[in-house]
Amino acid sequence: MNAAAPSVVADHRRRLGLPRSAAMQASLLLLAAFVTRGALFGNPLVHSDEGFYLLVGNRMMHGAWPFVDIFDRKPVGLFLIFAAIRSVGGDGILTYQVAATLCATATAFLATRIARRFCSPGAAFAGGLCYLVWLVVFDGGGGQASVWYGLPMAGAGLLAIDGIRERRRLSRRGAAAMLLVGVAMQIKYTAMFEGVFFALALLRAGWLAGRPLHRIGRDAALWIVLALLPTAIALAVYMAAGHGEAFIFANFVSIFGQGDPDTAATNAVKLLEAAALASPLGWLAIRGGWRAWPALEWAAIALIAVLMMGTAEQHYFIPVMLPLSIAAAAGLNDRGCTFALRRCVAMLAIGLALAALVTTLRIRQRGTPAQAAALARMVGDRPAGCMFGFNSEPILYYLTRSCLPTRYIFRSHLGQTSEVHGIDTDPVAETARILARDPGLIVIRTPKPTTNPATQALVLRAVADRYRLVGTVRIGRLRQYVFRLRRARR
Repeated sequence: MNAAAPSVVADHRRRLGLPRSAAMQASLLLLAAFVTRGALFGNPLVHSDEGFYLLVGNRMMHGAWPFVDIFDRKPVGLFLIFAAIRSVGGDGILTYQVAATLCATATAFLATRIARRFCSPGAAFAGGLCYLVWLVVFDGGGGQASVWYGLPMAGAGLLAIDGIRERRRLSRRGAAAMLLVGVAMQIKYTAMFEGVFFALALLRAGWLAGRPLHRIGRDAALWIVLALLPTAIALAVYMAAGHGEAFIFANFVSIFGQGDPDTAATNAVKLLEAAALASPLGWLAIRGGWRAWPALEWAAIALIAVLMMGTAEQHYFIPVMLPLSIAAAAGLNDRGCTFALRRCVAMLAIGLALAALVTTLRIRQRGTPAQAAALARMVGDRPAGCMFGFNSEPILYYLTRSCLPTRYIFRSHLGQTSEVHGIDTDPVAETARILARDPGLIVIRTPKPTTNPATQALVLRAVADRYRLVGTVRIGRLRQYVFRLRRARR
């Protein structure tokens, strides 16, 4: 991050014809967020990830412990967000989507505040709009983890850039920034990489300001403690409850056993797709010249964090969109009013067209509210003997209020080859244990190339022996088959 980047005194001849009042900008960003995300409101099939988060948050309201009663490797802070959302009431699905929209709006507003440090007010506002639009482009139209963690990271980024520019109150600004990074890490651990970048940039600013080494070292030690504090608190709570081992395995060990369901070729294609989708923002950022460099450095670190994960799903790139949108704002600040405004409108038109296209394709692929409701009706409310969803949508447990036949509810844990060594049990043994208890219903999704053949064979054998087909429902592009227990095993 360029510590020497000065603030820009806005020349009114270069300002875009966009709102300059903070209150008006916040209101318009909120409107834009609802418009860009509204097509997904009420859809329980936006993404299997967030359906699972809602399920876990709901079960936490009834005493379940993440990692203990329901296995996953996301930080507990993410599930606490969904538990808090469920405490509000309502059906949960629309509630979390509206909450995510408010969070995205607040993040976009902070993005405009950061961009304002080196852009005119209009250009900074346009950068916030770009963030909201490209958030949807990159599969952040619902409640993905990166949608929530963007808000504390934007706050940390604002504190860091102010400290670097002004070289004042570095200790306090750095402490607040690292605490926000710590909160973000309890939503998604990859925030650590961006946090290290902010910390190093702040320490460098202190060095350039002539601070003595002992003060720089003291700041660094304090910031590390603050960044790790939320995770340490979470671990302490689990250890006090006797669940420390489950916490450590899920959060810090299991990731090393998880495989990549994609091949190198498919990952390369996904990377090219991501590059193409982000290219309008990248083009603007390049046009922004030196003003864009601080945000581009931030974006590069966020991208490195994504690439280190070894997979290239589109929603993994959401953290890159925040600094890239800020950098793109600089590209709207370098010509006269009319030309810059036209460029802004053109970029937003491209982004909205992309968002509309990918949203339509995702709904066709993943399913509609009507399809989800049809499948839930076929299963029924609180099915006797529990439902076992093999490779099915985890939100189905939430919609039907079924009891859980296993702690491995997310569909990949027992149903995909990528998790053969990623969970703390043998998927074949766990599947056999579930089937031995004769669940009242089994829901099976049409298999994919990544389906675990060993666990699939067990399920198909049990279905052929003891279950009858109730019906099928197409969810997106794949069919789901519902089987009811015909006779229990003797």
